[in-house]
Amino acid sequence: MDHELRYPLTELTEGSLLRLCNAQGRAIVVFEGRVWITQEDDLRDIVVDSGGSFSVDRPGLTLVQALGPSRLMVLDPGATPTWPEGVPGAYELQQRARLERSVAIGRALATVFAALRRLLALPSPAAAMRPRAQPLRPCVAGR
Repeated sequence: MDHELRYPLTELTEGSLLRLCNAQGRAIVVFEGRVWITQEDDLRDIVVDSGGSFSVDRPGLTLVQALGPSRLMVLDPGATPTWPEGVPGAYELQQRARLERSVAIGRALATVFAALRRLLALPSPAAAMRPRAQPLRPCVAGR
């Protein structure tokens, strides 16, 4: 069994630049850090965080700049890295990370909304401090 990783991780220091020529169809998978990607004749600024990926969709020069210490992998079109038996591939790891992130965000939002519902159901502290209205009593003026 071959245990060699076919697509090694590329480590970039903050501010360093990776130049990819004619990389259309390749996938850039970011495992750690954050990178900024720009493509020739493309006005978009693409920022990919840890756990994310981007498929190069234009021919020509593609620049990948590290916005902090980063580790990434550049995959050939339609390729998957060769992993030892039983170890999930990069795509599976990325999908699992996205699912776990989505579940965590969902739980956090549910907690926030439950707290807001409880907060809105309680009388406000200012309302609790206001004196209660007293029933009207006839006023008799004494002479």
